[in-house]
Amino acid sequence: MLNVSLRNLSKSFSVETQKSIFPYDFVNESNLDYIGQIPDFKFFDGISSLDYNCYVENYNIWNLRDETIKYCEIDCISLYQVIIKFNELIFEQFKINIHKYPTLSSLAFAIYRSVFLENNTIPQLSGQVAKDIRTSYTGGAVDMYIPENKEGTKLYAYDVNSLYPSVMFNNDMPVGKPILFEGDITKIEEDAFGFFYCKIVTPDNLKHPILQTHIKTDNGIRTIAPLGTWEGMILSQEILNAQNFGYKFEILWGYKFERKNIFKDYVDTLYNLRLNYPKSNPLNLIAKL
Repeated sequence: MLNVSLRNLSKSFSVETQKSIFPYDFVNESNLDYIGQIPDFKFFDGISSLDYNCYVENYNIWNLRDETIKYCEIDCISLYQVIIKFNELIFEQFKINIHKYPTLSSLAFAIYRSVFLENNTIPQLSGQVAKDIRTSYTGGAVDMYIPENKEGTKLYAYDVNSLYPSVMFNNDMPVGKPILFEGDITKIEEDAFGFFYCKIVTPDNLKHPILQTHIKTDNGIRTIAPLGTWEGMILSQEILNAQNFGYKFEILWGYKFERKNIFKDYVDTLYNLRLNYPKSNPLNLIAKL
């Protein structure tokens, strides 16, 4: 649920018991009863020389067995204090008990449903309707194209700040009950919104195709972004975007939905938590996760 190291968590949550340090690389089968000087700095992984020097000041004689037990106990206490504080912060903000949710995604979904989702907004689909619409889900496009820049020219790499939340913040989503239609619905409703089963034709000269589909192969189902012609289910907004790249669509049938921006308040609230609290505050980390 908190996908951060315990050392960083204990600092972010400012708990009373901070995670200690330990010479992981020092321990072996033959020295489990070692008593003597503190192991050298090289055996402590991921700490600064300042942390090491502060640690050394607390010891005259160092006992590996005792320090191992102490280290494990401190880990448990520190994690316990993080969990308690995490639960308190979530409950204060959203009136949600974290112990009912085993993963971060399930907790985020619970916060959305209990605080931000209006009743009777998202239909629970099943049967053939759900199966039809699910065929339009092909996953994210993660192809990496090797750039072919001329020698001596610069390449620019871009990172998008909060890409998924920004899409949720700015775009409408399908809501209400689906309505089945036959034929090209845009002939009678130009801005129809939903999932449309189409005959899709790509431009012949498209270097980087953007629409994906699933195909059966001898090695199972594969996802490709093809050139040529095929049929498949696709979200209406993807149609509008792909037309800018020369794709052609013949809408055969589909499911029409109402449309509404249902995530704006949710994203706005969490994003503002990040903006209003410094990185040293646990609410900043919680909002980011």
